[in-house]
Amino acid sequence: MTLTGSYKDGNGMFFLRYILGIFWSTLMICCISCTEPQPEKRAADTSFLGEEQPLQESWNVSMKIFKEDKIHAVITAGHFAEYKKNDIITRHLDKGLEVTFFDSNGTSSSTLTADKGTVYDNNDMEAFDNVVITSEEAIIRTDYIKRFADKKKLWSDKYVVIQKQNETIRGYGFESDESLKNYTVFKASGESNF
Repeated sequence: MTLTGSYKDGNGMFFLRYILGIFWSTLMICCISCTEPQPEKRAADTSFLGEEQPLQESWNVSMKIFKEDKIHAVITAGHFAEYKKNDIITRHLDKGLEVTFFDSNGTSSSTLTADKGTVYDNNDMEAFDNVVITSEEAIIRTDYIKRFADKKKLWSDKYVVIQKQNETIRGYGFESDESLKNYTVFKASGESNF
């Protein structure tokens, strides 16, 4: 290409470089946009969550716990959050907790309600604040209770009130089976209507 006349001055070279720059930029954009997009291959990174943040959360949940292929309990709560610390997973339930326990025949044996609770990997459970357990045998009120899954036992070291048809028993500390048929109250006092 031979440049003539007015293209030999500085402004002409600038103009020519400008046009060539636009041409190459347009060509590069066309080439880049014509290739197929490649999907990113990445694994989920949850390390930024930290130990104090839940791995997952749900609202208005219902969970079933099975033992030997039979339903053992149904848990409902307004809010569920799962945490992991040192490879131990705990499930925190709040905004109203209700647990219905079933016997080996699949019949409801007792119901527990509380403000909040925690379920552990081994299906042990703790319930806190305004805990009420109701069965055919009795109604129990306390602020804390723990359920041991392997023994099917309920236990508390807090103040407890047990109401039966003709008696009320109060005490500090409590242990019972889940159906509330066989129980022990520690440091007990009571009243009876015979």
